Amino acid sequence: MKNHRTTEKSGFLWTEAGEHRTGMITLVTPLVRTDKTYSYAVPDELRERIQLGHRVRVPLGRSGRLVTGFVIAIDEGIWDNALRPLDSLQDERSFLSAGLVELGHEISKHYACPLARTLKAMTPEGVRRECGFKNVRYARLPVTKPGTALAERKLGPKQQALVTALEKAGTPVPVGELLNQVGTSSSVLRAAAQAGAVDIINRKEPAALEPVFSGDLEEPGFGLHDEQRAAIESVVRTCDDNKFSVTLLYGVAGSGKTEVYIRAMQHVIDQGKQAIMLVPEIVLTTQLVQRLAARFENVAVNHSGLTESQRSIMWRQVANGTKNIVIGTRSAVFAPCPNLGLICVDEEQEGSYKNLQAPRFHVRDVAIMRAKLLGIPVVLGSATPSVEVWHHSEQRDDYQRLVLSHRVKDLPMPKIHVVDMRDEWAEVRQQVVLSRTMKRLLGESLSRGEQAIVLMNRRGFANRLVCVECKARVTCPNCNIGLVMHSSTGQSICHYCRKRAPTPKTCPNPSCDAPLVPVGVGTQRVEDVLALFFPEARIARVDSDTMKHRRDYERIISDFESRKIDIIVGTQMIAKGLDFPFVSFVGVVQADDTAMSSDFRSHERMFQLMTQVAGRAGRSEGSGVVVVQTTTPDMPALQFALAHDYEGFAQAELDARRSVGLPPFRRLARMVLAHEREETVRREAEALAGRVREAITTLGMKFAEAVGPNPCALARLRGQYRYDLLIYAHTAADLRRLLAHLQKNGALVTKAKSFFVDVDAVSYT
Repeated sequence: MKNHRTTEKSGFLWTEAGEHRTGMITLVTPLVRTDKTYSYAVPDELRERIQLGHRVRVPLGRSGRLVTGFVIAIDEGIWDNALRPLDSLQDERSFLSAGLVELGHEISKHYACPLARTLKAMTPEGVRRECGFKNVRYARLPVTKPGTALAERKLGPKQQALVTALEKAGTPVPVGELLNQVGTSSSVLRAAAQAGAVDIINRKEPAALEPVFSGDLEEPGFGLHDEQRAAIESVVRTCDDNKFSVTLLYGVAGSGKTEVYIRAMQHVIDQGKQAIMLVPEIVLTTQLVQRLAARFENVAVNHSGLTESQRSIMWRQVANGTKNIVIGTRSAVFAPCPNLGLICVDEEQEGSYKNLQAPRFHVRDVAIMRAKLLGIPVVLGSATPSVEVWHHSEQRDDYQRLVLSHRVKDLPMPKIHVVDMRDEWAEVRQQVVLSRTMKRLLGESLSRGEQAIVLMNRRGFANRLVCVECKARVTCPNCNIGLVMHSSTGQSICHYCRKRAPTPKTCPNPSCDAPLVPVGVGTQRVEDVLALFFPEARIARVDSDTMKHRRDYERIISDFESRKIDIIVGTQMIAKGLDFPFVSFVGVVQADDTAMSSDFRSHERMFQLMTQVAGRAGRSEGSGVVVVQTTTPDMPALQFALAHDYEGFAQAELDARRSVGLPPFRRLARMVLAHEREETVRREAEALAGRVREAITTLGMKFAEAVGPNPCALARLRGQYRYDLLIYAHTAADLRRLLAHLQKNGALVTKAKSFFVDVDAVSYT
């Protein structure tokens, strides 16, 4: 009886089969905190306009709030439930080709980043907003050619004059130009349009001048040496094979790797294809663009120094095929080339190729992904290849290694002098910036009218301020690391959170008030010391404090090439890829700094930096000399670098990593959590570690493990405490499977204020 009353009260729910409908369906990934995708029906009025990769507005959730998403699939289908229609197109056209959408899928899965966020990162915001373009109105004859019907229309003399002018032109004419030509007003044109005699259309056209990177074409006068010719022939064969391959072009500094890139790119362009050339630093594009502009007619450049309008115009030119060479830094790997035939990655080992925001991709690895999807070759060039790439070139069938063991014209490698700064300091009983050896050899180089490069891989005047009495130091209140003193501005700056404060003169401890002493060396202090010892020398400093815009880089490079500058002092951005024939001296101040970190790659980075900067010297007929100042002259990585012995270093490093299971013998992902309360972030990190270990057991991954959690090397940053967890897996496929399992089961959801996953991490800070 009770059940009967309940039934009578609630009634019965009758269901009927839904109406089957046929039409266009899209799969959309929305830009929200989810990895899910959703299906939407396409309204009839959008069927002819919607494209793969299009940004669209779609209703989401019970409230139906409109959000932005990307179309990742389009199909004709049948559905029997009420699919919501997508609301609108956010852009007139898609900026992502089918190939780039497919690449986005691969990046999303490999780097454990939501697909929508990945696709958003692949197209610069200025490109999506079509910066640099304006709507231009054109007049044209109706699509259906005027016939009897048009002749019967009663057009005034001025209207008829418009039609006659368009018939004579044969193509659409800008409205302003047409009105001036006929000598009439816009009201006459509107009347002609209303009568159906004229159509008015809108076109997007550049509103600003496009960046021009072309010069007078000329082939170089120098010849190729035997190793260059063999390398070019090998790369050209891989281009003609029309299949995926990776070529490691291992060549000592000054061996002519750039000419191999250029000849290979010329080959694919002659076949009607396009090529991408990637460089790690904006400063390298300046000099390389000049070389490419002298060899190719249509060069597009993409780097952070471009305005949004310039980048947008360049992107459109690449997409429509009018530019066949793309050179640039990280985002150039996503250039929308419709007929890509080759990708070259110069200085492939560089850490600056790693994107530091989600998706945390490595440009070299994305270039390989893209080449594999397209079935084209990729060339990785370096004088100091990453240990991982070197290992792959020995072990994998789809890799080959080409060696350029000699400098162009058989120039000798520079002579290297090592100075133990502990001996220098012991004699004068204080820290000195420049050793006697460096001052002597630098002075000799300048006296001969030659140029010099001095590397100090740290900005500022001094990297810490210390009290002489209580030994306290001035630290950033947000990050618990020392503020860097900048004498030119009178301020001390945290290079992580950017907090600035006037440089104090006395100890901040109220009970002390003793004077502060600047300790450590930065580029600014090295510049001051060089000016003191060499007052006649023209000195320029190159670091991120002085290089604010692309024009600053171009000016410095131009002035150094034209010998208006005698000494460049700067950070690692001056150490790689640049070619200055009159540089005979290179000095390295505090060579130890690069190796003094908790990262297992620190010795590799030190070897690479020493080798790269040494390679800047002696690139013409004269011999070169390098002075390296250090307090650890017996460090193995430094000894290998001084002997120009990359292969010996790589073998020793691989042996060490194999013994403890570090990359490339296992794959690595780093998870970082941060919160303003240390207890909270520690608790969340431990809980996350437990979920990861449980997933490893569930999936039966006997070679995988989770290490930690532990405080990060920078334990407090921007006011938040930080912990990290390292995850190792046997292969990339295993790591991808583990991360996918964690995402699917919500195991990566934490109460930390910030959290990110860094697959194939290159830094532990």
